[in-house]
Amino acid sequence: MLVGVKILIIIALMGGLIAYMGDKLGTKVGKRRMSLFGLRPKHTSIIVTIVTGLLVAAATVGVLTITSQSVRTALFGMDQLRADMKQLNDEVAAKTQELIRGQALLEQNKQELAERMAEIEQIRSEVEATKAELASAQAAKDATAAELATLQASYDEVSKKLADLEATRAKMEAHIKDLQTTQEQLQNGIIHLREGTILFQVDQLLAQAVVRPGLSEEDSQAAIKNIIDDTNKLVLRRLGIEDQGQAVVYVERQNIEVATQKLNSAKTPMVVQVVAAGNIIAGEPAVAIIQVYPQQFIYKNGEVIHSAVMDGGPNAQSAMLQFLKQVNEKARVKGIIPDSLSGDIGTIPGDDLFTAIRRVATIHGKVHVEAYVDGDTYSSGPVHLKLRITQMPVFNDKAKMPAY
Repeated sequence: MLVGVKILIIIALMGGLIAYMGDKLGTKVGKRRMSLFGLRPKHTSIIVTIVTGLLVAAATVGVLTITSQSVRTALFGMDQLRADMKQLNDEVAAKTQELIRGQALLEQNKQELAERMAEIEQIRSEVEATKAELASAQAAKDATAAELATLQASYDEVSKKLADLEATRAKMEAHIKDLQTTQEQLQNGIIHLREGTILFQVDQLLAQAVVRPGLSEEDSQAAIKNIIDDTNKLVLRRLGIEDQGQAVVYVERQNIEVATQKLNSAKTPMVVQVVAAGNIIAGEPAVAIIQVYPQQFIYKNGEVIHSAVMDGGPNAQSAMLQFLKQVNEKARVKGIIPDSLSGDIGTIPGDDLFTAIRRVATIHGKVHVEAYVDGDTYSSGPVHLKLRITQMPVFNDKAKMPAY
């Protein structure tokens, strides 16, 4: 842009300058009527004008050639410029082809890169899946190891229980052998009582004990064993056998295990009763049953169990016995464990009972009778009863009527 403006300015200046000089030269030639090469002045003026024009052109081109590299290149380096341009065009075409090939290669590389990225993502997914499978396998391995440890512990426990069962079997065999020996001794006349004498009736309470809660399995077994041993000594004393080491009381193993389990899981004190499973006859083993009940606080000292109003007079004995049956039933419903043989839940001194019957018999009219507890009582019993007898006041019906 600036080069073109510069060239235009130079052409304008040179053209104006040479035109001015040619005009002055032509004016002088015309005035002097000069003749050049023998030509007429007119023709000479024409030649001067032509020469001036040539000079204008030549001077312009010369000045432009001197002042502008672009003009010099246009005048003298056009062929070279064309050659250079052709070479450049060829190079541009070659570069264009290379660019096209590069773009195609770039697209191919992009496609390959996308494929590689997809493969990488697939491999990454497979790696994550493999990691998850590995974690699952590790968890399964840990679970298997834990299960194996549990099985090993169970095996050890079973082995221990098996050893305990073997020891128990040996003990039971020894116990059975002792029972057989005792039976033989009883049959051979070792006992001093008459053969066939019933020592204990079926369901009769042989022994009773209260066991505290929170015992371990071993302590529960020891407690049951002690109770059976005490019952065995009691039966031996009744049999008149001095050797307290003999075993004459037999309890089924399953019954012992159930009772032991109840003691082991108990949260409150438990009552353990040893009851005759059948009539115990002198000379035969004493087969017994163990019963376990929760020990609960039922009555406090002085608490009334039952009260009733009855008629005094000659029917006092039957009325009093009926009243005691009602007391017995109420205490049983309350939670007192009845005697396994008689079904009674309490005791009352015979003198107190006879005294109460005689007093009721001597009273004419209604009698209020209360049965209350003598001392704090638990479910294992027995309930120690006391009787309170009060004569009901007699009202005159006429006195109740209002006066008009």
